[in-house]
Amino acid sequence: MSFLPKNLCVMTLLFAGLVCDAFGAGLSGSVSVNQTSDTAAKAKINALNLARRQILTNVLSQYANKDSLNELIQQTSNDDLMNLILSSSVSNEQMSANGYSAKITMNIDNDAAKKWLNANEVQNWVPLMESDEKFSVLITVPNGLQDWAELRRIARADNIEIETQNLQGKQIIAKMPLSYRTKFTAAIRGAGWKYSDKDGVLQIWK
Repeated sequence: MSFLPKNLCVMTLLFAGLVCDAFGAGLSGSVSVNQTSDTAAKAKINALNLARRQILTNVLSQYANKDSLNELIQQTSNDDLMNLILSSSVSNEQMSANGYSAKITMNIDNDAAKKWLNANEVQNWVPLMESDEKFSVLITVPNGLQDWAELRRIARADNIEIETQNLQGKQIIAKMPLSYRTKFTAAIRGAGWKYSDKDGVLQIWK
């Protein structure tokens, strides 16, 4: 009779610790990758895809059924896995004629990861992460107000607020809630906008 309560207590403490870690620092991970291919560009793409799969596996396995998670990651396309990443950074980058190596760090979108796991019936305890944290956006609007109005319509359609910080010619510096980054990026991509991530700053243009 004493074994079960003790076991449950340990499980509860472990669960609470994981949740606190997730809320305190978010979900992120780093891996070192080394890939070769026909060209350095292809090797870099392969390295990023591999890093994304390894980081998602390493990090989410702490918060989900490992066997089901591994199977789901294997079955999911690189493009769909990309939607689970908030931002990424690269260090110690080295390239050769047909090779690429680097240390890659990625921040996972808690909400997107949880919805993805739930939709595929993978048991998990990834916490939804409500945060006041914001990210910076550098917007280039070659058509001025016309492009800016289009972006605002895209954002409003998903109930996203763009907070304008500065306007300089054809460029706008703005901030947005971090929890909406993946959703907003997918929306602008679907509307024909281009984007890139540089040191955590989302850069978008047409």
